[in-house]
Amino acid sequence: MSAIFFVDGAGLGGYVAHLPDILARLHLTNAELGRALLFSALGAMTTMPLAGSLIHRFGSRWVSLGAGSILLTVLPFVMLAPSLWILCPVLYLVGASNGQTDVGMNTHAMSVQGRFPRPILSAMHGWFSVGGFAGGAGTALAARLGVSPPVHMIVASILLAGVLVAGVAAMLPSDIDKEGEGPRFALPKGAVLMLGILVLLALASEGAMWDWCAVYLRQALHAKTEIAAFGFGLASLSMAVGRFLGDSWTHRSGYRRVLRDSALLTGAGLLLAVNLASVPLSIVGFALTGLGLANLVPILFRAAATLPGLAAGSGLAAVTTLGYTAFLGGPPIVGYIADRTSLAFALGLIAFCCLAIAMNSRRAAATLDTGT
Repeated sequence: MSAIFFVDGAGLGGYVAHLPDILARLHLTNAELGRALLFSALGAMTTMPLAGSLIHRFGSRWVSLGAGSILLTVLPFVMLAPSLWILCPVLYLVGASNGQTDVGMNTHAMSVQGRFPRPILSAMHGWFSVGGFAGGAGTALAARLGVSPPVHMIVASILLAGVLVAGVAAMLPSDIDKEGEGPRFALPKGAVLMLGILVLLALASEGAMWDWCAVYLRQALHAKTEIAAFGFGLASLSMAVGRFLGDSWTHRSGYRRVLRDSALLTGAGLLLAVNLASVPLSIVGFALTGLGLANLVPILFRAAATLPGLAAGSGLAAVTTLGYTAFLGGPPIVGYIADRTSLAFALGLIAFCCLAIAMNSRRAAATLDTGT
C-alpha cells in the first residue's frame, strides 16, 4: 500500500519541481501559470465525485492501478507542452487522474487501517512525502547532470510504473471495499461539509507549498534550479518525517492537539519562509511548513472515511472532492494574487487557512470519537 503513496508523491514531486522551468520555457507570468494550474483543479473537481461509485463497482485496488497508470502516462507530456494552450488540457488530465488515484489509495488505506489497533494512516501518507522528496531530488540531480525535463520525466514515469504494479500486487483483495451500505456518493453537508472545509483549507496550504515553493526560491530569491528543487525536496522530506512520527504522536496526545499544533506550526513556517530574504532561512521555513502540514490531512481523511451511514469511499470521495479542488485550485489563486502584489504576500495569506484549522480542531477531533 505504501508503494502507491510513494508513486503518487514521486510523480507529482518531479513535475512540480520542474514548474520554474515550465514558467521560463513558455514565458509565462505567475497569473498565467496559475490559470494553467486551475485546469488541474477542474480535472479533479469534475471526476472525483465519481470515485465512490467506481470503488463500489471495481474496488479501490483497481481504481488505484488504473488512475495511477494514466497519471504516469500524462506527466511527461507536461514537460513537452509547446504552449499554454496545450499545457492546460494536459494539466486537466493530471488533475483528473491524480484525483482518482488519491481517493482510491486513501480508501484502501482505511481498509488496511481497520486491521490495525493503532493509527497507521499518517505513516502511509509519509510515503507520499518520501515520494515528493524523491521526485524533487531526482529533478535536482537531472538539472545538475544536464538532463532535459522531458527525458527526466519519461525515465521517472517508467521506473515508477514498475513500483506501481508491484505495489498493487501486494494490496488487499479487490472486493474488500467494493460493497458497502449507504449512499455511494455523499453530498457535502453536516459533518461531511465541515470536514470538507477543513480539508479544503489544509490542502490549499499544502498545494501552495507544493506548487510555489520552488518557484518562490527561484524567482524571488534567485536560487539556482537545483537549489530550488532541493528546497522543495527538503520540505517534502520534512513532511515525511512528521508523518512517520505522527501516528505515535496522535496515539499519545490525541487528534485535537495534533491538529491544532500542526496547523499553528504550518502557519509559522510559511510566514518565516516568505519574510526573510535568505535562501537557507527560507528553505528552513518551508521545511517547518512541511513538518506542520504532515498530519493535517491524514487525520481529517480518517475522520471522513469513518463517518457512519456511508459506503466505503463515499464520505472520503465527498471530502476529497472539496479538498483536492483546493489543493489544485489554491495555487492558481496564489498566482493571481502574486501577479498583482508579490509571491511572498500571496503565500503569506495562506497562513490564515492554518489559523482557521487550529480554531476548529476540537470539532474535527470530535467526529473521530477518540475521547480526547
